[in-house]
Amino acid sequence: MALEGMDAESIDRVYSVFSGFYDIVYGRFFHKSRAEAVRLLEVQAGDQVLEVGIGTGLSLGYYPKSSFITGIDFCAPMLEKGKKRVIENGLKHVELRQMDAMKMDFKDNQFDAVFAAYVISTVPDPRQVLSEMIRVCKPLGKIVLLNHFQNGNRLISSCERAISPLCRRLGFRADLPLSALLEGTPLLVEQVGAVKPLNYWKVVQCTNRKSAQWRGLNGVLPR
Repeated sequence: MALEGMDAESIDRVYSVFSGFYDIVYGRFFHKSRAEAVRLLEVQAGDQVLEVGIGTGLSLGYYPKSSFITGIDFCAPMLEKGKKRVIENGLKHVELRQMDAMKMDFKDNQFDAVFAAYVISTVPDPRQVLSEMIRVCKPLGKIVLLNHFQNGNRLISSCERAISPLCRRLGFRADLPLSALLEGTPLLVEQVGAVKPLNYWKVVQCTNRKSAQWRGLNGVLPR
């Protein structure tokens, strides 16, 4: 599952470049999918919510202001744009921090819900990031993934594998299978839906069914 040929520093360089025009592309064409994904978090008043890969903060306007939002991102230029958005919009319920999603500096069971939009296929090790998301999410909390996953159609999935080396140079993988990502996790998939644009991306709503004895995906007890 590791993203061969791409380490954290390489991905950071790619998205530092993307930060200059990220909002133009992802803000205009992906706002409906982000809004739908945030809705599936089922955020209640007073909830603590973590967004992994917050980027420039495009989803921040969809959260209720009665909740408390923590956003993390590895890329400093993206995060700076996000912090500017927080200040300009007076989002006092939001805190943004620079952090590696594969080694989160949070306690176990700290968040009521965890969200990752267009990020799980851009990290060097998707399973490690998902393991951390599960660790910091409370039992029975919601975990929502918004991402492209490998198509079930044999012909299309073959094409995705063929172009994957090019995609990796651009900082993401096109051939990430959802089944392999979720295998062995305590996540109960509540629903999977295709979202616009083009229904190419999927939103996956999960409930964290971990027990106190759950070990991370690498077999190590949570910190």
